[in-house]
Amino acid sequence: MGKMFQVSELVQVAVDDEKSGVAFYSTLAQKGKDPALKNTFADLAEQERYHQQRFEKMLADLGDYKAPERYADEYLTYLHTLTSQRAFPDERAAQRMAEQCPDDTSAVELSLRFERDTLILMNEMRRMVREKDRPIVDELIAEEQSHLVVLGEARRKLAG
Repeated sequence: MGKMFQVSELVQVAVDDEKSGVAFYSTLAQKGKDPALKNTFADLAEQERYHQQRFEKMLADLGDYKAPERYADEYLTYLHTLTSQRAFPDERAAQRMAEQCPDDTSAVELSLRFERDTLILMNEMRRMVREKDRPIVDELIAEEQSHLVVLGEARRKLAG
């Protein structure tokens, strides 16, 4: 029999994703050229830190809750496919990629990819978590959507 998927595995991916976001945005806040954009990145780092804390609390409360599966390995395979091509596989990669951004425009474009990846993950997570955890995920989804708006505006300003 295959391994049954545990929602805690997906929530742990979300925790790791948020940690990567903190590392990424903190690095961009230090190296950016535009002062307003540096402030935006610093603010996004703080918001990602808050999201990380929310997911860590959810993870601590989950126990061994399992999402319903039609067959063993279904969600586990799906989770691997969903998460294997994320913008940042881990915190070090996020920091390294931020350091390698040649300019603010590239940093914003990579930020937009990260936020889209995060939204895909959270929207899928919403279907799998317990009913009582869905409002938390909904709140974090709305905040990630606002990150896309802020970054889209930054891209527009940089394009001049």
